[in-house]
Amino acid sequence: MNDFQQQVIAILKEHAPIWLVGGVVRDQLLGMPSQDIDLVSPLQPEKAEEILRKNNFEPLRLGKNFNTLTLFTENKRIDLVYAENLFQDAMGRDFTINAIYLEPNSGEIFDPFDGRKDLEDKVLKCCGTPEDRFREDPLRILRMVKFAVKYQMKIEEKTWEEARKLLDLLANVSKERITAELAEILVLEEAEKAARLLAEVGYWDVFVPELARLQGIVQNEYHSLDVWEHTMAVFRNTPPDLFLRLAALFHDIGKWETASRECFLSGKLEYSENKYRIDKYVIIGTRGKGELDSKLRPLIGKEIKILGARLDEYPDIVQFKRLLLGEDLKKGISYVEKGKRHFLNHEKASARLLAEILQRYTFTMHFAGGGQKRQDDLLKLVENHMQATLTFMPEFRGGKAKNPFEERAAELVWKLCWDGRIFEVQNIHDFVVLWRADFMAGKVHTEAQIKLFEEIQAELINVALWQKETLSKFNWYLLQDFAANQGLSGASLGRFKNFVRAKAMRERQPEINLPFLKKAYVQFNKR
Repeated sequence: MNDFQQQVIAILKEHAPIWLVGGVVRDQLLGMPSQDIDLVSPLQPEKAEEILRKNNFEPLRLGKNFNTLTLFTENKRIDLVYAENLFQDAMGRDFTINAIYLEPNSGEIFDPFDGRKDLEDKVLKCCGTPEDRFREDPLRILRMVKFAVKYQMKIEEKTWEEARKLLDLLANVSKERITAELAEILVLEEAEKAARLLAEVGYWDVFVPELARLQGIVQNEYHSLDVWEHTMAVFRNTPPDLFLRLAALFHDIGKWETASRECFLSGKLEYSENKYRIDKYVIIGTRGKGELDSKLRPLIGKEIKILGARLDEYPDIVQFKRLLLGEDLKKGISYVEKGKRHFLNHEKASARLLAEILQRYTFTMHFAGGGQKRQDDLLKLVENHMQATLTFMPEFRGGKAKNPFEERAAELVWKLCWDGRIFEVQNIHDFVVLWRADFMAGKVHTEAQIKLFEEIQAELINVALWQKETLSKFNWYLLQDFAANQGLSGASLGRFKNFVRAKAMRERQPEINLPFLKKAYVQFNKR
């Protein structure tokens, strides 16, 4: 305890007995430090508040019945709870390990539920009847998971069974309290174990089914794990940062709805209700709105055959891959023998689903700076987490790409770090951390691919640092003079400036000069 906490205890003890309880006692018995302290006293809240204010403290009245006084200072917190007697107070506490009372001067311990023995035996159980404790505050179900993992404890069977039975009551708890508890759980040293416990108790099934349904989804030959186990591996590979842990946990949730297998589909192509169809099967594109119109519209009413990908969960939907010309037009649908396993555009689906999930929580309150901006960064990261793999796929496959390696690296970094107003180097840091966690999570790689991966990561970081530094040195007055001579102003000037900025970053142009602006202007007008 610090001087502030000791001073408060000394002042209050002059008027009534004071006991330490909860985390401060538990952690002291475990030899661990504790930031905040909980106190229990028969001192009436009104009297305690009066005493503290006379001694120049400013307590706040909190709690359901305003029976708790709270003091803050120097990142320390004291909660003083009123209780007529200790056993009455203990009956309302969550777990036996948190119902151990310590008299701060004499060292006397009051332990009505043998919490010290449970600490020694590493058994987590409720005080009194588990059903009563969880009904009083269902959030204790999440706290159960946190304590079990943090202190490596086994959950008592009755406590566990009641938690599973009463899990639905968490729907009555405010999302602010739920989020605060999850924010602590997700950054535990063994957070993967906590995520699995949440699955076993049924939390993901009930409250985040988008995550729970990943279990058992088979992936392609490049993965040795199903989607759920791969997700756990990525989660395990991620450092204890809430932003990155959320990205890891939800980066592949779109795979359930995009999981597909290669198929052949042939028959008469029809178009109705703004959809292309063959028989009962709806054909959808994966490369933008114009893809199907350019490939299929001229063929409406004709017999065709396509190579597609039939969705597992929506078997009447086929993703378009390409037309098969001169092929046997045997009507109907059939899977390709030894065909590819696909999750086409799963990263976009993941970002969309994550946006929906985040509305159930208040994680913006827990991100280290940025708030809503940081949440937007999270969605952008998830939506683009495959971009490096796709960008450098030719190299990973031992081939060559149309565009130079350096140009593609610069374009990727610009896409990830520029938000339209400022350049965020943090974004490339987040990206490479998640990509590494994903790349090493049960995927099959050669030594050459791993070496290439390391080289690409280093290049992306170097490019980001170069772009950040170079942007700050650009002479925009030269651009403004040039644009004025071309008759550009207002919105058109803004668009030209954005075009020049992006072009300079992609081409690694160290400065803006007249020849570069002239070339950029020609390209700008041809768009």
